[in-house]
Amino acid sequence: MKYLILSLVIFLFSNNVFAECGGNNCYGVKITKIYVIADGLTIISTSGDESKLSCDAGSQGYISLDPNSSNYNSIYSLLLTSHTTEHPIRVRTSDSGTCQLLYVTSAK
Repeated sequence: MKYLILSLVIFLFSNNVFAECGGNNCYGVKITKIYVIADGLTIISTSGDESKLSCDAGSQGYISLDPNSSNYNSIYSLLLTSHTTEHPIRVRTSDSGTCQLLYVTSAK
């Protein structure tokens, strides 16, 4: 019986156990905020700890997506879908400087 309870507890919390940022990636995170600024810049925040990224996410942990990126619309669409459905994703950022979003991966 205790193994059943332990298995249930692990299952219920497993989605958040692996959600973390480090180096230039955030794995298994959910999009918690999306800001779309009038000039086109899109800024996101995740359920991970962006302060652990090698780039500078600032004091509020923001990652930006350049509106001039050639695949901007597809990346923004995936971010918005992830945010709406609360589906965890992987976010890849720049290695240094201000955190720039390079790509996003969604998997089941």
